[in-house]
Amino acid sequence: MNRLRGSSVLAALVVAATLVSGCSGKSMQASHLLEQGRYAEAATAYAQVTAEDPSDWQAGVRHGYALYRKGDHAAAQAVLVPLMDDWRAAQYARFWAGIAAIAARDGDAARAAWSGWTTDRFEVLRVVRPRVELLRADELALGPQSADLYAREAAQANALEEMKRARDMFRRGMDRGDVPDPALPPTPVEYLP
Repeated sequence: MNRLRGSSVLAALVVAATLVSGCSGKSMQASHLLEQGRYAEAATAYAQVTAEDPSDWQAGVRHGYALYRKGDHAAAQAVLVPLMDDWRAAQYARFWAGIAAIAARDGDAARAAWSGWTTDRFEVLRVVRPRVELLRADELALGPQSADLYAREAAQANALEEMKRARDMFRRGMDRGDVPDPALPPTPVEYLP
């Protein structure tokens, strides 16, 4: 009887591992497409990943980002707005839903997304907060060029914060006598502000 139970547990683990590795493999392929700038293909791949695993919030955010980069702003908002309720995805989903709304010249949707937007990333917050205030006062420029500019500013702020974090980690390592290799300055990662 124990042998049968052990075999069934092993079989269940093998099936679970196969399913998880299949999902992560598809997610990695989608990420590769996204990095190459093949946004339409990446959006399709991320849609498949989220269909198979709706709890994969990162794939959901990247799906919305790929749609935004593809130029399908309404579809990007449709993917990102439901993710605003997930505490893990909220800051990314709100940011990119706002950017997609700005690109679509939909000030009300952008205000709805950005009004509840928060982040623990100081540099990104410092850069985006003035834009949020302008958006609330109806003085923020709307349109695809503006959205790209705001996204680029946030990406640069993200890279600056990562550089500061890497420098601080290096200094702490030197204080302990445990000197790590100095990190190269990161490139801006747009889809994770």
